[in-house]
Amino acid sequence: MKTQRITQFAFCFTFLMIFQLGFSQKASKIELPSTYDFDYIYKLKMTHKKGDMTLAYYLKEGAQYFGFDSEEMTKGSEDTKMFMVMDTGLEVTAMFMEMMGKKVVQKTKIKASDFNTDDEDMSDYTITEIDSKTINGYECEGFVSENDKMKITYYITDDVPLSFNQVFGSNMKNLPKGFNTSLMKKYAENGLMMEMIYEDKKKSKNNMTMQCTGLDKTDFSLDTSKYGSMMSAFGG
Repeated sequence: MKTQRITQFAFCFTFLMIFQLGFSQKASKIELPSTYDFDYIYKLKMTHKKGDMTLAYYLKEGAQYFGFDSEEMTKGSEDTKMFMVMDTGLEVTAMFMEMMGKKVVQKTKIKASDFNTDDEDMSDYTITEIDSKTINGYECEGFVSENDKMKITYYITDDVPLSFNQVFGSNMKNLPKGFNTSLMKKYAENGLMMEMIYEDKKKSKNNMTMQCTGLDKTDFSLDTSKYGSMMSAFGG
């Protein structure tokens, strides 16, 4: 498995197969709500041989959307800011950007099949429950998903008012390879991953970890009315 696949796996779990959505249909006619409000910032630190990255997700209790701060991807570009919202209720992803003094939004149509993993056989995986542990003050249950190629250890807490459904929706087929659907159903109402350890049994250079470094309350609200289309902003 190549490094690119590992990164793709991580982004899929932490709410990110985002880059693949560029191939979806444009959704300029979809009307966004006037604001997207958020209650929590969920921070995940991804550690890999090639470097570390902290991903920040913005969540709201009971919402069918989540936000993603793209600060890590715009480092070195002081004039550019990006914030993405994936709204599964509207089946749209909206990239809110500030560039060249302009505020613009690019909307892209999404659908469940964009994340479908039906072609990946999971029959060779074993799922084992392991000892629980406390991470950042949250009591977590531990599980290991394993086959002859990889081993994934992950810890999940239900001591949160948020759920996996906000990320993957009610369609459990959207889950990354190696995750057990029955466990995800167990944590459908309340449950977030606090730690994941990925081990490639063939190529150790692909090994990586993801750990929650913070779940902080926020009152952040994104005013969508301040963002226009690319065409209107730049006169294209």
